[in-house]
Amino acid sequence: MAAALTAQNQAAEREVDAAVDAVLATVGTARSTGDLERARADLLALSRRLPASEHPKSAIRSRALVEAGALGRRTGDAAKAAGELLRVLEREAASEWTPRAHYELGELLLERGDWQGAVDHLRLARERWLRQAAGAEPATRLADAALDRMTLIHRLILRPLTGQEPWSRSRPYLPEQAGIERPRGVAAGANGELLVTEPNRAAILDPDGRPSSARDLRGIVGPGQGSGGVGSVITADGVTRLQDLLTASFARPQGGPLDRIVAAHQDGFGNWTLLSRRTAEVLRYDPDGRPLETLRLGTMNQPIDLAVGEDGAIHVLDAGSRSQAATVLRFGGDGGFEESFRADWDRPTAIDVDPFGNRYVLDASSLQVLVYDPHAVPVATIGPILPSAQELRAPEDIAVDARARIFIADSRLGAVLVVE
Repeated sequence: MAAALTAQNQAAEREVDAAVDAVLATVGTARSTGDLERARADLLALSRRLPASEHPKSAIRSRALVEAGALGRRTGDAAKAAGELLRVLEREAASEWTPRAHYELGELLLERGDWQGAVDHLRLARERWLRQAAGAEPATRLADAALDRMTLIHRLILRPLTGQEPWSRSRPYLPEQAGIERPRGVAAGANGELLVTEPNRAAILDPDGRPSSARDLRGIVGPGQGSGGVGSVITADGVTRLQDLLTASFARPQGGPLDRIVAAHQDGFGNWTLLSRRTAEVLRYDPDGRPLETLRLGTMNQPIDLAVGEDGAIHVLDAGSRSQAATVLRFGGDGGFEESFRADWDRPTAIDVDPFGNRYVLDASSLQVLVYDPHAVPVATIGPILPSAQELRAPEDIAVDARARIFIADSRLGAVLVVE
């Protein structure tokens, strides 16, 4: 009887495991928050099919609960997500999914402003991932993600609290090793990689600054950006994927092709956010290139760059005109206007945003990167002399990664400088 029950339980676990895989596949192709909420409900239902009374040490139940908690964090159901994650940590502490539960709970606490609690859970996540599968690529990658978050907290919270500068050193990356002599654009990927561009060539550098791939491509405007990493560039025809050179083209809602694209971002759902100087509008498209909405920018003169934060907020840099000062505008993830601010910039050329929502504006005239918090309060001024004594000469673009490291593409130096 016991043997039959064990076989029955094992069959149930295999069935639920396959069902969890199927639900997570739908998450990968989700196009809306509603899709994520339905997937979350399915995962919770699957976890209940493996009650602790019959499956006392079920890793599959832990997996379903952790994935449900992760989706709850993404969809804003923080209280219930925390309960599901704590259930795994308290009742199934020996599960192989406890490191992920610690990580997701750390992220949730960080979003709510409890950085001390976040650090504790992120540290436990990293330690257990490294102990769980030393050297295995997936575990190492997840441990690095936890380290990214801890480094971010240390740089932007702990250092200022102790009177230290958030950025204390700088060093050059040399994309000339990948055939790029005058870098004009730079974008930072989720895993520490960089995309560096000049008008007819693009190269991807690994986290250590070594070239991993490069492509010759005429008419590159600049790097594309995305929540999943780097790998596309803006061209005259649209946004071109470097891997296979497939180009996504877009039409204006009122008819005709959308050209003069100067910034492009693709979110985790595959939706596009584009800035075109032709229309002075921010345009959103679905993964198939169909228009979703248009964000009117009112009296903007020269919208030249945008950045999309982890929270989905859109930050637009308007270079202004002789009669109107340059401005940064922020729109919420739902497209609603939230705020704008101005400062005494001479020639702002690029903007990026870090995971905490701080804005980084590159002023090419003063050779400085100016940092502002989410309330537009100045935080730091970097340049023209960097912390390790390099001097900016012709900075053209900036990127900020998950650790709040600042990458500056300087065409005259022929280098990308990282400030950390």
